[in-house]
Amino acid sequence: MTYRRDLGYWDEGRDLVDAAFYADALGRHPRVLPAAAFRSLRFSQLEDEAVWTRDWICVGAHEAIPADGDLLPFTVGTHGVHVQRMAGGIVARFNKAQHGGCRTVPLQCQTGTKTKCSFTSCGFSRDRGAIPASDLGDGTPEMHQYLGLRPERLLTAHVRSWGPLIFVNLDVAPAWPEAELTTLGGLGGFFGNHKSRRSDDVWLEHGANWKLMGQALVAGEATIAGNPVWMFAAATLSDGTPARAAWLFPNLVLIATDDSTAVMTLQPTGLGQTLCRLSTFGADPRADRLFWRDEIRVRAERAEAEHDDLARWGTPYRPQTVGAALPFQSEAAGAWMQRTIAARIARMPREDFPQPLYQNPRG
Repeated sequence: MTYRRDLGYWDEGRDLVDAAFYADALGRHPRVLPAAAFRSLRFSQLEDEAVWTRDWICVGAHEAIPADGDLLPFTVGTHGVHVQRMAGGIVARFNKAQHGGCRTVPLQCQTGTKTKCSFTSCGFSRDRGAIPASDLGDGTPEMHQYLGLRPERLLTAHVRSWGPLIFVNLDVAPAWPEAELTTLGGLGGFFGNHKSRRSDDVWLEHGANWKLMGQALVAGEATIAGNPVWMFAAATLSDGTPARAAWLFPNLVLIATDDSTAVMTLQPTGLGQTLCRLSTFGADPRADRLFWRDEIRVRAERAEAEHDDLARWGTPYRPQTVGAALPFQSEAAGAWMQRTIAARIARMPREDFPQPLYQNPRG
């Protein structure tokens, strides 16, 4: 690796872990986060340690793996993991081939952009869709990449469900936010018998940092943003339809009307690039998906414009911003995201951790 976590997280002359880095982005009149939060490779590595390996990450829906043995890959930060339906329920594991066939991670794979590679099980490559059990037979590339010869020996991860969705957590002993999710479900009415049918996933990719994508997708008029796990907003869609939106940090955004719910699972595929896996729940989910794609496109365009502004802030590409103060944060969703990111960095353990890497916890 070209970086060492034990030497800290520094970029653009600033300590990205220091509370001073976030000070102006908090409080009653916050400014936007410093531009390094949206363009720095080192900041994305910090997010891997403080967010992606410690929060509950939505990886998809139960309907994506309907039969015993079906497997759903999902790269969490720079960690290749999967969930698989077994006779006793869903299990989550780290992939067998974390770094593909490479002895070390090649430099071209360490840029922050997920590489197009035949080893889709690697934490630095792009994912593939769900794999049916019939494609995981002995001697298949998929079996060697994801499961190996002894799947029972793979490092496991925590897995839980909320409604039709599957979540994983890579931390040692994470708490499941049952009470917070119960409250959110009551506010949003995102799932239920009247929305029992689900569409297939469609993968949409947009040129914006994942934090700005979440902020744009959940934007609304009246918000509830005091919870450390989720924020909720009453929203108006681009055609005037009233809706309810929620962001379950870090990577799940839900937008619902009375008849249909759009489920968007966010995944950073580059510093300024986010993959949005969209599926819909409702009476006619395939038809609804076209409607939601248009709504996401409108919201994603705002995120892309915001990303362009911030990624060039203080550089010769925007000379008028060199030395200038960052703009005030005008979005409630943006202010909540900034508080949540700062809180995740602050909670990150600083002391030595005695557990061995890539082995199940001892003691």
